[in-house]
Order: sequence, then C-alpha cells, then structure tokens
Amino acid sequence: MVTGVEVEAEGAGWLRSVHLERTADRWRVTTGEQGDLDGALTAAGHPPAGLPGIDDPDRLADATDVVLGGSALFNILPVRRLGLTRAAPETAHRITVAWVLVPGLAVIAAEQVYTALRPCRIRFTSDTFTADLDVDPEGWVVRYPGLAERVDPR
Repeated sequence: MVTGVEVEAEGAGWLRSVHLERTADRWRVTTGEQGDLDGALTAAGHPPAGLPGIDDPDRLADATDVVLGGSALFNILPVRRLGLTRAAPETAHRITVAWVLVPGLAVIAAEQVYTALRPCRIRFTSDTFTADLDVDPEGWVVRYPGLAERVDPR
C-alpha cells in the first residue's frame, strides 16, 4: 500500500505540485500553484485543467494505491501487491486508486481492475479504457501499448 507521493509539473509560466500522504485513516492532500496553467492551456487551444488536488479528500478513503496519469511505472504497485505475476489466469482484483491527472495535478478516486491473463501478462481496465500489459517476473512494466516499452539496456 502506498503511503505517500509528491508530484510537480512545470511549464512555461506555471508550476504546480501535489503531495498525497496516507495517515492512519485518511489521505491528506496538499497542493501548490504558481503562475497560470489554465491560461497557458486555453491559449494553446486546450480546455483548462481546473484546480490541483481534490476538493474532498474523504473520496480517497478506499484508495490503496496512487497512479500518475501517463506513467506506466505506477502500475507495478498493484501488480506486485496483488501477486499478479504468479496468479492463476482470470484472477481479477478491483481496487480504488488516487489518480493524479497530468498536467493539472487534479486527484480523483478511480476504480481499476487488474486481471492476470497468464504469467507476466496483466489486463488493466479503468472505466472504458483497457490495456494488456506485459510485465517482467518482478512486476515491472515491459510493454504498455501506446504508452511505454522498456528498452534493453545492453
């Protein structure tokens, strides 16, 4: 189970941060903001990101893990914690995570399902999104279609 994470996002004219810390019975969420991310996004033709953090941290009460949007690295946390690299095929776990959206750093409670397909192959589902992840025996993501692929350092 994750007990804390700190994320910063920075761009031309803006900086945001969010710190999530799990206490005995709840998540504490602290944010910081300098500059105008929403102004920069609007000027570039994108919708505004809104405020960083979460308006009601109690919505995260059931969150056991933290996920950073656009990062395959955070998938290792539930894969390892749930023992999915060695689980029998079709073993599924439904979890709630604190999902940090990038670049705005808004935090939402999100339901995700991790299902073992075979050794080192995990199906990840969240809302209407599904991806089959290849992981190594230790749970590190080797291939996340459309997002990341590990390069052999040799």
